[in-house]
Amino acid sequence: MDRMQKIALGFALVLAAVTALGFIPGLTDAEGRTFGIKLNLFNDILHSSSALWALIAGLMSKRAAVAFLKIGVLHKLS
Repeated sequence: MDRMQKIALGFALVLAAVTALGFIPGLTDAEGRTFGIKLNLFNDILHSSSALWALIAGLMSKRAAVAFLKIGVLHKLS
């Protein structure tokens, strides 16, 4: 497995964890904020679909992983 694939799989784990945090009792306050951030259904769908995309790309090939990292990650940072 290539390093880029491992990075994409790491992103998949982090994005899945971010999605799961909102559903763990005790981590949200009375207003529904997780660590002070208000997450809604749109955010959950975005994070979970990005996690699925990263997982598939990481398992497919180096080319797919690089495409995910360029489109899904670097595009958001610029």
